[in-house]
Amino acid sequence: MAHKDGLLRELAALRRGWGLEADRLRSRLGPLVAGWCEIHRTTSDREARRVLRDAISAAIAEFPADDRLAVNVALGIAPGAQHALLSDRIGVLADRLRVSERTARRRIDRSFVRLAAEIEAGTRPGDGVPDPDKGWFVKRLRVLVRLDTAEPQVTEERLIVATRDGLGRISAQFTVPRTEDGRDGERHVDADAQHGVRISTGHREGQRHFRWLLDLPRPLSRGDNHTYSLAYRIRDGLPIRPSYVFVPLVPCESFTVRVRFDPQRPPGVVWRLDRVPPSVLADPPQPGEPLPLDGACEVAQEFTAPQLGYAYGLRWLPGPPEPSAVID
Repeated sequence: MAHKDGLLRELAALRRGWGLEADRLRSRLGPLVAGWCEIHRTTSDREARRVLRDAISAAIAEFPADDRLAVNVALGIAPGAQHALLSDRIGVLADRLRVSERTARRRIDRSFVRLAAEIEAGTRPGDGVPDPDKGWFVKRLRVLVRLDTAEPQVTEERLIVATRDGLGRISAQFTVPRTEDGRDGERHVDADAQHGVRISTGHREGQRHFRWLLDLPRPLSRGDNHTYSLAYRIRDGLPIRPSYVFVPLVPCESFTVRVRFDPQRPPGVVWRLDRVPPSVLADPPQPGEPLPLDGACEVAQEFTAPQLGYAYGLRWLPGPPEPSAVID
């Protein structure tokens, strides 16, 4: 009941002012409504407005016609209901239903109670197995790539936020990109949970892609956040492509990558990859603005709100080989 009451309060708050036509709409969304629609902090107002309209339309599809109209007018969705004040929209509803404004207000209140109940029923965990790829997003991803170790190692720390109740299992994926000469063949990657999760199962998909199911320490409720870390090691001894890229498959608010190079084998040049189509990564490298290495032989870059399906990260060219000794 407390969850439904919270939803009702958040939905009622959306009726104020211009309703869904309000400026800075995303900032007005409460965590329950945002979680229901899987709208995160970096979603634009335009996209949030579209997603909310679609979700509300689906939720009220089987309501009586007058109740559907009450919801749409109260939120400023219905044609002719785009007014700056809720009281003006109540007047519009009263005229259309041919009732008093007091009755129109009661109709809105009743319809929103039903809407909150509909959302609650629709988001309650069912009997099926939840999809571990859904029901959460990444608030922050921090990655450390170590090339100064015997084997390449990638450590990822994620802060995730649940967008549904009862989130107990999520997924993790890792791909070893094909090397530029195309001779890498089948790769071998181990994953180790550093903290915050237990690895349930893992399997290879094709020669170079790996997927693991991760069990959380406790089920998360909608809006809860949780931090965990995984370390990946490439164990096959084969060459790797000189790059690290992140291609978001779920929404991510911020991403930071740090690459630690072997000081005995520093790169010739390092540059940033920002919103690059993944298909471009297989093309011959085209170095961008060079990034300097710091005193620890490291380079770090930060990305805000990376877009789904695009690549972000670092790429480099190997340095010149050490000169061979010459014996006279």
